[in-house]
Amino acid sequence: MGLENTNPQTGDILADDPELGACGACALPLKIARYGKARSLTDKNAIYARSAGFVKEAAKLENCSNYLLFRHYHTVDQVRLHSANFCKKHLLCPMCAIRRGAKMLDAYLKRYEVVSANHPDLVPYLVTLTIKNGPDLRERFAHLRKAMRSMFKSRRNANQGQKFVEFARSQGGFHSIEVTNRGNGWHPHVHMIWLCREKPSQAALSAEWLAVTGDSYVVDVRPLTDPVAGFLEVCKYALKFSDLDQEQLFEAYRVLTGRHLVNSHGLMFGVEIPESLTDESLDDLPYVELFYRFLPGTGYTYVYRPKTVSEFAELRSND
Repeated sequence: MGLENTNPQTGDILADDPELGACGACALPLKIARYGKARSLTDKNAIYARSAGFVKEAAKLENCSNYLLFRHYHTVDQVRLHSANFCKKHLLCPMCAIRRGAKMLDAYLKRYEVVSANHPDLVPYLVTLTIKNGPDLRERFAHLRKAMRSMFKSRRNANQGQKFVEFARSQGGFHSIEVTNRGNGWHPHVHMIWLCREKPSQAALSAEWLAVTGDSYVVDVRPLTDPVAGFLEVCKYALKFSDLDQEQLFEAYRVLTGRHLVNSHGLMFGVEIPESLTDESLDDLPYVELFYRFLPGTGYTYVYRPKTVSEFAELRSND
């Protein structure tokens, strides 16, 4: 089994908003086009959800992000998403996945900046741990989670003076679990950020991972010359919408809903991901509001600039 997709791929990343909503007006058309593509896929998933008996999920998907209200802070040329109705079903909704990933990326980059300033000797590494593919996602996911728990326990023991393990080299970091299925069975795997003073040994980590899993040894360790690129890899889709057909997508949703797919350790522990999927406002700066409505088959269409609160309410009520 080869290592799958260890290089960050911009087209697949969940945080497909590299400037986190703070880009200028010239970048807005590209953002709108990307959002429209994601929202169109949400529509398709909503249709399948109804046919497969996921009635509550279908209703949420159908009403998700039917409108987007941006504020263009023209004196500093920044555009922020001020208001939208999100379903927050990020395992089924690419639109919510993009926004959630952007929030996650922003939160961890901010913590990393603080940690890096206080510990300039720490180098970030992207570490990927894989397990063998299998036909049963629930079993493969449970197998991966069990191995991860053993790995974290070994790190804690090593930090208390017991047997050394490679994970103990990490002074802090975070990880996310990703699931793919490319025709050879379910493939859950973990992307991690480790902040280390010494480079972890890929060979030693592979041996330790095999001892923990009993059946898997494929790992990857690489230093990050560009931390943002590595952080993007960890903040990707938990599910690759482009790799899963709808039956697989909803099977993964059944198995993964309510599961903890993101966690942190050491100096990066305790990062909180904001619940809101909109952007922070820039207080005390003048702005122009831009209202977009989603039209099936068309994408997001610019309506006009609402002039009053009542006009905005009327636009929302027409969704």
